[in-house]
Amino acid sequence: MGVELVTTRLTRETVASELKEMDLPFPTSLMDRSLWCLYSIVSKSAARGGAELIMLGQLADELFGGYAKYQEALADSGEEEAVAMMESDVKEYQVKGMARDISACSKWLQPRFPFAEKEVVDIGRSIPVTFKIRGGSRKAVLREAAALLGVPNELVNAPKKAAQYSSGVQKIVR
Repeated sequence: MGVELVTTRLTRETVASELKEMDLPFPTSLMDRSLWCLYSIVSKSAARGGAELIMLGQLADELFGGYAKYQEALADSGEEEAVAMMESDVKEYQVKGMARDISACSKWLQPRFPFAEKEVVDIGRSIPVTFKIRGGSRKAVLREAAALLGVPNELVNAPKKAAQYSSGVQKIVR
């Protein structure tokens, strides 16, 4: 895709150091601490490499049906339940998650949240959940958009893996 891949090694020492710097105005969960560390470490590394801003994909899952729990709710309880769950998660992110992510990144870079822009939120909310989750695929709308933009198929169809799990940071924080 023409983008240089830069990796950053997560160690117990690095994560412990980041946790000491975490300052949030609410009690934190394991997920909050894990994501805070990950975003802070990545932001610091990117800033050292010359970056000035970081784009976070937060709310893509909540708006476009990315979590398995939405797929399960749709199958077990119907559209209304899945939509209610997604709406609740959007509100929760706006109350807590965004503060966490801004705090984690802003010491190093300017964080940007394209999926949190009002127009994107409005579009996401207007799309029927059965279009977002269909044919066994979650985030179907985003996958189709990526394919139309020329993203390689192996990325378009890659299974979703939450950053705190795929990076290993949550195991270290625990």
